Amino acid sequence: MSLNRFTLPNGLRVVLAPEPGAPRVAVAVHYRVGFRSEPPGREGFAHLFEHLMFRGSENLPEGRFFDEVHALGGLANGTTHQDYTDYYQSVPAAALEQALFREADRMRAPRFTPEALAFQLDGIESEIRQAVTERPYGGFPWPLLPGVLFDSFASTHDGYGRIEDLRRITVEDCAAFFDTHYAPGNAVLTVTGGYHPDHARLLIERHFGGIPARPVPAGPGLDEPLPTADRRMTCSEPGVPATALAIAHRLPDPATALPEYLAHTVLAALLGRRGAAGGALPLSAGCGFFGPLDAKDPDALVVTSLLPGAFTPDAALAALQERLSEWSEARAVAPDVAETVPGLAMELHREHSDLLSRCRALGRLEALFGRADLLDELPSLIGRLDPEQVAGAARALRRAHHAVLVLEPGPVRTRPEPVHGTGQAPAHTAPHPETARPAPGPAGPGSMPPLGPWPKVRRPQLSDSTTGRGLRVVAVADRRAPLIEFRLRTVPGPAAWDHRDDLDLLARRLTAHSRTALPQGELRVSAEGEWLDFRGYAPTAGTDAWLAALGSVLRGRGAAGREPARSPGRPRPATPAHRMDEALRLRRLAALAGPGGPAAPLPLDELHRRAVVPTRAVFVAVGDLDPDLFPARVAEALSGWEGADGGPHHRAAPWGAEGSLTVPAPDLPDLHLTWCGPEPAGDAGDPARFLATAVLGGYYRSRLASRCAGINRPGLDLYSGRDLFTGTERSYVRARVPEGLHRAAVTAVRDELRRMAVDPPSAAEVDAARNFCAGQLLGVLDSPSSLADLLYRSIAAGREPEWVTRMPGLLLATAPAAVAEAGAGLFAGCLRTTVALGAAVPEDVARPLGDWPAGGPPGR
Repeated sequence: MSLNRFTLPNGLRVVLAPEPGAPRVAVAVHYRVGFRSEPPGREGFAHLFEHLMFRGSENLPEGRFFDEVHALGGLANGTTHQDYTDYYQSVPAAALEQALFREADRMRAPRFTPEALAFQLDGIESEIRQAVTERPYGGFPWPLLPGVLFDSFASTHDGYGRIEDLRRITVEDCAAFFDTHYAPGNAVLTVTGGYHPDHARLLIERHFGGIPARPVPAGPGLDEPLPTADRRMTCSEPGVPATALAIAHRLPDPATALPEYLAHTVLAALLGRRGAAGGALPLSAGCGFFGPLDAKDPDALVVTSLLPGAFTPDAALAALQERLSEWSEARAVAPDVAETVPGLAMELHREHSDLLSRCRALGRLEALFGRADLLDELPSLIGRLDPEQVAGAARALRRAHHAVLVLEPGPVRTRPEPVHGTGQAPAHTAPHPETARPAPGPAGPGSMPPLGPWPKVRRPQLSDSTTGRGLRVVAVADRRAPLIEFRLRTVPGPAAWDHRDDLDLLARRLTAHSRTALPQGELRVSAEGEWLDFRGYAPTAGTDAWLAALGSVLRGRGAAGREPARSPGRPRPATPAHRMDEALRLRRLAALAGPGGPAAPLPLDELHRRAVVPTRAVFVAVGDLDPDLFPARVAEALSGWEGADGGPHHRAAPWGAEGSLTVPAPDLPDLHLTWCGPEPAGDAGDPARFLATAVLGGYYRSRLASRCAGINRPGLDLYSGRDLFTGTERSYVRARVPEGLHRAAVTAVRDELRRMAVDPPSAAEVDAARNFCAGQLLGVLDSPSSLADLLYRSIAAGREPEWVTRMPGLLLATAPAAVAEAGAGLFAGCLRTTVALGAAVPEDVARPLGDWPAGGPPGR
């Protein structure tokens, strides 16, 4: 994809990467300031400042920045790194000018107030506790390991800082930091997505061109001599199960030795795949503390391991050296390089086929190295590496001195004293007079531009066919990357759900088999409620190999063996919602099956035969393919997959799950509730039903979120949704309720469900909901992966493939009256069934909502 680069007179560098036809845009601003730019006495300032930049600017006071983005189903965030700080948004293409306005407004005139500063300091204190001080293995490997490897203050100090030091920062200090580091000439603006570059340039000049130029600071001194000896630091941690080991080696400078740097990335991937000591020592390895090409020189190749019981740190170091010695000869490492390099290139293509990921990566490479174009060159540069270059990287690491961090179990937590530079915290420097920001008051130069026309989503080139065995195959052409995303969902049916305890084991066995059968790409199998999902991807050239591996799995390879599959100690479903659904599913299946005890355990291969069936299964492929020819390749690869029909489909079966169900959960301090019931007959994909769900509790401005504000407390969470549950279209409301709010939350939900029938959504409510929902749905088109995810789930739920691309426009055209009519009865069934999960469930709270009396003050 072509790039358009230019620089405004004020020094702002701009990178444009248009994608014609894309319905969304991403905007990122990278400032060349990170925690290595912090002076002594200001540790953690760059991270604190990133938080502050979201808290208000001249035309977007407190909260408006996020409000404007979220209202359109968009996303906004920021991150702080060693040498840069980035701010990014993804929104519908109609909001491109609004996104640019937001970034320009805070580049020109942010507002810093004591209240905002105090609020963000509280948030940072909580973040430090969760990420470092109260987390097992906290600080491992970052920010502890740089203090072992490096010597300079810039590279060794903790980028989080200490909260007691940060609380001494003033609003004046923030203004000075902004004036020093947030000049237009110290920034890169990147825009990707659906726009014309000429139009984007006009908008950028309009909103950023008037920001005055300011002096650009010299970067921090990062000169760092190579270590002259091995270094080690040992810390202890109570309550951890094993010793954690991290080893760091200096990397070549990517600005001057890019091929050597990339050879180290391949070597790191090999270490992660093969481990050491014949695979007995598992390793995780990567270039950079935050990823490859994420920092200027100096940076590190980091190898970590949670040591198995037989390994001491010294034994693990020796095993790593032995592995590096083995790979120091090109002939020895050649087979691994040949196997690994294509996968790395594919991963780069896959990661950067996503709209926002591509935007951020382009801006990062431009800000750090002045080379946004490098992003599209990286896959081929890695693909051209030869075994001798990788062997050379192994030899370099063997010879080089390293830094070791050991975090071992111990009775007390020990950590080194934080690194502090010499000297006092810098005095406040007044803003440059010519660029002083206006005082708070009326809106400055400009206000939020209007929303442009919503984009028309192009129908993708696709085919939709069904094989003789009942497998539906949908193939979609998407050539953003030379790879294909694959998704397959099978419907085990009631006969296999009788053995639901064993489906997880079957999924793990099939995933393990796929790893041995698949040369490139990925194939994972999971038991998701009442489905078996097969998800993966492969390079275009590896399509036939991937399909062959899938065929092997579907035909039962990996499920061989006559032993009963019943596995003791099966882990609970991952989330409270899953746990509640699992309990309700068992009750519903028992009602469908009639009297009788639990089914006897099945051999694993027989469970596979019953559960993995093509009847009603959906296969979706999205990527670099020919939709007309692809179904024949699937049919050939999956020939011989038969299985046994899992039993009668029960889409039309009666609900049969009325009443209440209590599930003990001693591990959960909060009460979790699900109210659910069957939807009324009709089109489950109707946009009016979609919007009615959002109005009730499907997004951040819903009725459950806003009208229950009187009982909102930390930890209270209320939302609504719809899905396909044991073959029945279901609507539901879920709640997480802290102690003391049980009765109040139940009363509030009951009242809102009944109110949907007598107090229909207003035009303003519907407008807000459809803008949010339409914008959010457009986000699934940001990458082939997200498009494949929504396609296979929606098709399995009975919708047509075109639903994904047609729905945003249908939502925008749906009248409020239709939403009111849909909402009147859509959630009435939720009054019939209640599932309660928790350590202690009050009897009255667990009863169905329909049994609650109308009116009266909510109990507390």
